Amino acid sequence: MKPGTVYTLERGAEVLGTLTVTDTAGFAVHATFEATPAFAPYRVLFDEDARLAQHLAADPDPALLEAAEAFLDSIVALGLVLRGQGGTGHRTFLIGIEGDSAHFRPLSPEEEPL
Repeated sequence: MKPGTVYTLERGAEVLGTLTVTDTAGFAVHATFEATPAFAPYRVLFDEDARLAQHLAADPDPALLEAAEAFLDSIVALGLVLRGQGGTGHRTFLIGIEGDSAHFRPLSPEEEPL
């Protein structure tokens, strides 16, 4: 993905925020994140996911891994969509949001019509 590419993060009809790609590294895409007011109820979920990821990087404890996977499952269960310009985007992806930064990894390499 090219730097400057813009996606909206959506849940159903709600736009939770805007991601602007800044860099790609391997399969990970790094972006700035501008939240909308609709993101507020989800912020705590992403904050806890980020906290667990930081702890897991320093301590590969199986119980911690299980907790991190449960949070990941909670985020995936939200049914979020990354909508790109032109009506294409991603339905299956992993995403992390920390403040005004985000990173995501599409689970399918090509964008799909949304």
